[in-house]
Amino acid sequence: MADFLKQGYLHLSQYFDKELILELKKDFDQQFAAKRARFAAALGLKKTHHYSANHDKNRWNMLLESDSELMKSQFFADKRIFEQLQVIFAGNFALIFISSDIAAPNSSFQSIHQDGNDFAVALNVPLVNATAENGATQIWPNTHIFMPDGRFSSASNEFSDEDIYEIAARTVPSYMELLIGDATLRDLRLIHRGTPNHSKEFRPYLSAVFFPVTEEYTPELDAIAHAGRLFKKMKQKALATVSQELQDHANAFGRIFMLLSKSDRVLRPIPKSISDNFSPEALYLCRFAHFEDKKLNKMERSAEASAELLSICENYERIFGF
Repeated sequence: MADFLKQGYLHLSQYFDKELILELKKDFDQQFAAKRARFAAALGLKKTHHYSANHDKNRWNMLLESDSELMKSQFFADKRIFEQLQVIFAGNFALIFISSDIAAPNSSFQSIHQDGNDFAVALNVPLVNATAENGATQIWPNTHIFMPDGRFSSASNEFSDEDIYEIAARTVPSYMELLIGDATLRDLRLIHRGTPNHSKEFRPYLSAVFFPVTEEYTPELDAIAHAGRLFKKMKQKALATVSQELQDHANAFGRIFMLLSKSDRVLRPIPKSISDNFSPEALYLCRFAHFEDKKLNKMERSAEASAELLSICENYERIFGF
């Protein structure tokens, strides 16, 4: 764990069984094909093509369905990884996003960036060998450290875009080349970027993103439902107008909405058939999710949290003209 704190990432070599990953890829491929078909239909296209991606040029981001083999596998709640996360967070934490990041053929370099100024940890699991040829992530080691004495801190770093480029210029980047069965843990503040996919195949990662939790409550159900409806309207308008700016706004609202709800499963309830087999670790990580099994929905609801969410909704309603 010292390597994670110092470098900002940890490479877990041959951590998952290869046969498991190949089975998960079959489920992923079905979900991804359905995602692309829905996206093409929304754009009025007869079929999908790489340029109709939803996250940067030729890049996709897809939240995973709750009723799926990917959720059933509980890859995000592996006991050994959970124990490592307990050490890293040294306090309460939760799984906020269960998604995937996909570099399509002909993708280009992303801008050098952080995934956020706030401390959080991503578990990335490649579903194919990730190489410099097909778009393996490029990282700048140690760039999550911002304390003058060089020690690790979980505080927000408040780096600007200019700061990020200046820091990256002082550090030699490396590719996170991974084999099927490998996994990584990465501090979201670590400076990185997606790289071009020169192959003819998609390069997908499974991504589970964990955030520290200081308050064990969420917005009220009515506020969450309102935000969910607004999010869908935003996506529909962004796609209908083919506006990248509106699409970026919709994606930003979606991330904020799910962060305040402390789970991306508020719009994707977890079926009882899945949760019945959840380990204690999975139940802990997903405790803010919405469950089909009502006895698992025990989160305290807060009027204050609801007001914050509804205020953000109003701001985005003005942006979209609703």
